[in-house]
Amino acid sequence: MRAFGHDPVIVTALSPGDPAQGCEVHRYVVGGIPVLRIDRNATPPRNAREEYDMPALAPLLERLLREIRPDVVHVCHLGNFSVVLPQVTQALGIPTFATLTDFFNLCLNSLLQLPGGGLCAGPDARRLNCMTCGILMRRSERVKPFWTVLAHPAVHHLAALAGTYLAPLLPPPLGTDALAVIHRPQVFRAAMGRYRAAIAPTRYLKDTFEANGITLPLVHSAFGIDIDRCPKPPATGRPVRFGFIGQLLMHKGPHLLLQALRLLPADAFTLDIWGSEQLYPDYARDLRSVAAPMPVTFHEPFEEHRMAEVLSRIDVLVLPSTWFENGPLTLLKALATHTPVVVSDVPGMTEFIQEGIDGFAFPRGDVEALAVVLRRFVEAPDLARRMSASTAYPRTERDMAQEVLALYSRFGDSPPPAVGAA
Repeated sequence: MRAFGHDPVIVTALSPGDPAQGCEVHRYVVGGIPVLRIDRNATPPRNAREEYDMPALAPLLERLLREIRPDVVHVCHLGNFSVVLPQVTQALGIPTFATLTDFFNLCLNSLLQLPGGGLCAGPDARRLNCMTCGILMRRSERVKPFWTVLAHPAVHHLAALAGTYLAPLLPPPLGTDALAVIHRPQVFRAAMGRYRAAIAPTRYLKDTFEANGITLPLVHSAFGIDIDRCPKPPATGRPVRFGFIGQLLMHKGPHLLLQALRLLPADAFTLDIWGSEQLYPDYARDLRSVAAPMPVTFHEPFEEHRMAEVLSRIDVLVLPSTWFENGPLTLLKALATHTPVVVSDVPGMTEFIQEGIDGFAFPRGDVEALAVVLRRFVEAPDLARRMSASTAYPRTERDMAQEVLALYSRFGDSPPPAVGAA
């Protein structure tokens, strides 16, 4: 946007529970772009409704927007701002657009993944599936006997039925929390109705939101990537180097990758894993335990500017996610740096690869099928090199910015560029 002569300002937030920053709004600059960061520790949610609808944020958001005086507001996530943000922009008469980066606006856990690991199409008519997820989420957030009992496999379905059908009769906070789950989809539908239009980075996400009754204009526009696109260094007869880059979380699937590699000869590969072990230390310890007999190296997360260098050190990137995904940037950066990929057969990733040309897909969650794909690289040492020559992702951030500006213009508001813009 700066290159096109515009003056972007970023408003972001610390989540409740993050280390406090000592002031309500911290102001700083990144790459010449002003950033205003709200500390949400001052306004933590007090109940389930305030986890997505926080009226107490309205005065602060209004004050910041009056200070910035934007021509356009572009929302990238409502997680720390709640549905109050589009209410405020509408009240101030500011044209508002959005990029849908995940399924937060449809789903309690943002993943459209059921507690048992299955995939979900969205809230059902009675919100029974949402109520079940809510109970299991409460169990993990609040380690108390009450929630442990409700989340038991023999009980949680009946508990969800009771929450769905008896919510108005239940005492607070149970009743109010249950009503918050029931009302959530229509509250978000109303919030999204305040946008002029929204961008869906994958076709699957666009189709899913439309199937769930979202009627505002949704435009498919994939993310752009700016990264060093030099050819990969040639291989030198060493074992195949697999890599995993991402959060060490169950739905990202690094445990599946480790289990699959245990089915391969340990001297035929190496694996490097980059990700924080602090998010879920117990899960990280389990990963290390599974990895112990194999040539696996764990690394701390790295700064973004090192991505091309890190990807140059691996032959194949593996993304074994168990949720739908939504055009993950790590996948796109791998393709852009000519790094072949192996991905779960979820539509948020498979729409970016050509099977056998720049990557392979395997059935989601199937360890043996993943091992079969990985074995192909082990048994044909030049396969990764040959695929690298046909692996690319040419779309850039400038391409993406042009489409965003076209979206503003198409729906009635195109901010004037500065004089002499590049």
